[in-house]
Amino acid sequence: MGAAEGLYEKWKSQFRKGFLELCVLELLSNSGRSYGLAIMERLNNAGVDVTEGTLYPLLMRMTKDESIEAQWETPEVGHPRKYYVISDIGRALLVRMREEYEKSAAAQRNLMSGGQGL
Repeated sequence: MGAAEGLYEKWKSQFRKGFLELCVLELLSNSGRSYGLAIMERLNNAGVDVTEGTLYPLLMRMTKDESIEAQWETPEVGHPRKYYVISDIGRALLVRMREEYEKSAAAQRNLMSGGQGL
């Protein structure tokens, strides 16, 4: 692996951490509630590649941070599932994260087009 590739992988990892949290909050804000495997499938279908080894630790951290809430449910048929919903803290966080994401994306687009400022 070349130096540029190594630096890219490091950058990609850091970028994805925050972006994935934003995507989980967006998904739960829109869907109301969901369980881990369904979250993973919806993210992957949307083009956000994520594995169980990445998603479940994130869901645990977000639950601990109280941006989402988790509750076990046992259906009449099947196995128990942990369902996640966005919390009030998560909704407030999502508003700020959306604003920051849009601001950053606009700045990046401006720089790509050769602009000198917003």
